[in-house]
Amino acid sequence: MLLGIPTYFDVIPRKDARDLKTIRQKLDSDKYDSAEAFEADIDLMTHNALVFNGADSEVGEIAVTVRKRVTELLGTKSVSKKRKDGGDETTPQQSKKLKLGV
Repeated sequence: MLLGIPTYFDVIPRKDARDLKTIRQKLDSDKYDSAEAFEADIDLMTHNALVFNGADSEVGEIAVTVRKRVTELLGTKSVSKKRKDGGDETTPQQSKKLKLGV
């Protein structure tokens, strides 16, 4: 495994895996149709980090911080999107292409 985490895909399904490099590549190639799509990937990434590492771990604490900051920057009121596993729902944001200067 690339990052030396051989059990990651035992816990997180491969189809649900997200990381900052992938999210950045999607931003750079203009693959997000909306802020909601970007936010959903951030939410999934941070959710996975919490599930795999635990909320009390350093990675879990960083995931919570990243999620809060993205929420602040996008101006959303809730922390997570509606997920098939029953996550919270957010109020929809504008539906335009998202281009962040990250």
